[in-house]
Amino acid sequence: MSRIFSALTGVLFAFTVFAAHSTAMSHDHMNMTGDAASAQPTYHTEGVVKQITPTSLTLSHHAIAELNWPPMTMQFALASDVTLPALKVGDKVAFSFIQGDAGYQIVSLNALN
Repeated sequence: MSRIFSALTGVLFAFTVFAAHSTAMSHDHMNMTGDAASAQPTYHTEGVVKQITPTSLTLSHHAIAELNWPPMTMQFALASDVTLPALKVGDKVAFSFIQGDAGYQIVSLNALN
């Protein structure tokens, strides 16, 4: 009887440890303050500035193979934490962007001139 009790106690202890570990791990995905940009693919390319507004840039960019995009001109929103260098129409830039809820958004940008 004592062997059965010992075996049962060991199994219950192991189950309790495993369940506690699983429960702790299962909430890792609940981090609601996580960085949304890190969960999305980031694309990198170069382009030429065509228009500048306080919240967006219109760029004529190279082809982007990952998206099967040919070279084109399009408007990109600026992420709230992006600080634009001194730019003017015609400047060449290297930039990274994501596809956000409101469209394509520049997350980093560097002047190449």
